[in-house]
Amino acid sequence: MEFFLGIDLGASALKACLLDQNGRSVAATRADFDTHHPRAGYCEQNPADWIDALRAALSEMRRDHAQELDAVAALSLSGGAHIGVLCDGDNAPLRPAIMWSDQRAAEQAAALAQEGDVLARAGNAPNATWTLPQLIWLNAHEPNILTATEKLFFAKDWLSAQLTDKHISDRSEAVGSLMAGRDGQWDKQLITMSGLKAEALPTLVECGTLIGRISARASEAFGLPQARVYQGAIDTSMEWLCAAPLDNKTATLKLASAGVISVTTDTEARFPPISFYPHIMDGLSYHASGMSDCMGAIEFIRQNFTPTLSPKDFEAAAMQTEIGAEGVLFYPYLSGARAPFWQADLRAEMHGLTRGHAKSAIARAAYEGVGHVLTAIWRDLCDKTGNRPPLLHILGGGAGDFFCQMLADMLNVTLQRGSETDCAFATALFAAASHHGDDPKQRALAAYQTEQKFTPDKAAHAVYDDAYKGFMTRHKR
Repeated sequence: MEFFLGIDLGASALKACLLDQNGRSVAATRADFDTHHPRAGYCEQNPADWIDALRAALSEMRRDHAQELDAVAALSLSGGAHIGVLCDGDNAPLRPAIMWSDQRAAEQAAALAQEGDVLARAGNAPNATWTLPQLIWLNAHEPNILTATEKLFFAKDWLSAQLTDKHISDRSEAVGSLMAGRDGQWDKQLITMSGLKAEALPTLVECGTLIGRISARASEAFGLPQARVYQGAIDTSMEWLCAAPLDNKTATLKLASAGVISVTTDTEARFPPISFYPHIMDGLSYHASGMSDCMGAIEFIRQNFTPTLSPKDFEAAAMQTEIGAEGVLFYPYLSGARAPFWQADLRAEMHGLTRGHAKSAIARAAYEGVGHVLTAIWRDLCDKTGNRPPLLHILGGGAGDFFCQMLADMLNVTLQRGSETDCAFATALFAAASHHGDDPKQRALAAYQTEQKFTPDKAAHAVYDDAYKGFMTRHKR
């Protein structure tokens, strides 16, 4: 029997998923790694930690599934967008990777936004999270790095290069760099703005293209067979394979380190600063709006305000307090604010806290604060696109039933969770489809099973709506 491996490089962990030839999950493992914040607004990771995480995840998988792992026929990789890895000619990183939540390039992004040509050429509005302004920042503050750069990789593609030695990427990454034109191909003028040499950029291929096999060196280093490797995509593109049906009306809500709401479209209409990306399915694209700190913000509050509570106990505590968290408001801008506010200098705040508040109020405020920002994103996305999908598919493994029901009530929309919500599963599914030349849409439909629906409670929504207005009133001060 053949098996297929999906590797997803997430914001805080690498996840690996092993599927059999029938699309059933055989094993899933993860390995966490550190994120570094050397200064306020800075967010970096060490690519060497990704390699350690890959080894750890595969080693754990091998303990119980060595035979299946040895029978892997193909694999693919996914990962977060906007993460450039600047390397020398031997693929060795020259500095830590700047993450998508980093805000240091806000000034450079603002300057680019004044140049209407950037939006016209790229089709997306500049902000500090895109690779182009980050490269311009590096050119101003660390020019020796750009001078020494012989290859620019994106995070998942750098990890792929450790397996195949190929300098290759895809349109989803090119668009996410803000250095591609509306056709998803490299744009000479935008590349010139970056300060990089054009030859430093990877060759672009279509997602699903066979890019090579795992090298003998990598096979020995990672304990993998010399399987075929197929080009993947950024996580928000790949994750569509965990939703069904896949058509121009499908919409998703990702609840992970970041929170992202995405809606599919079959038109080229764009609504900047809402992001516009190529879909994993031919003929479709999607609009996406996100916040940098979603489940990560909730975990930050748990660790720093109630460290004696486990994640499960923290959720249970939140359930003990009524809507409104007894007047406590949490503003989850630990990494500045992305959609819909786009304020890099916005900071997190726990407002209204007194000695009279128990841990339950703090826990409830953490969930509600994230929920209020997702509500703002949802309303802004619906208003700008003129499209209000009746259902959002839940992605990511970050949220339990309590938070899913809360969000259904806050957003006033039905949420649906399938049996598989993780990007690593979708990536393995994509590897199987690519290997057999199948339509990934059909693979996704065959694998999808509804696990639970969360229908909004109208009375609860009315209370949340009043709380949201209070949240937004203070936000605007």
